[in-house]
Amino acid sequence: MNTSEYITTAVVVVLVTGYLSLKSKKEKASTWTGELVKKKDFTDEDNENHSYRLIFKTDSGKKKKVTVSQEIYDQAKIGDKYTKASGDYLPKKI
Repeated sequence: MNTSEYITTAVVVVLVTGYLSLKSKKEKASTWTGELVKKKDFTDEDNENHSYRLIFKTDSGKKKKVTVSQEIYDQAKIGDKYTKASGDYLPKKI
């Protein structure tokens, strides 16, 4: 690799990292209350990695998707009310 490829790679890494950091900060600062409307369970082809997502409809009518642990996923029931406070990554059941 020559110098310009190193610089281009570094700029791309910095931009992607900055974007993801801002997105995470914005999500952490958000506040909402809503109802659980859907639960999704994703598994890879090898059936080794699982991902659990809860989908909420907020009181303002927007949809919020939150990735959670299996324990939280298993305890959640469609129709449950949740609130997400500023500073928290995950909503809490009301």
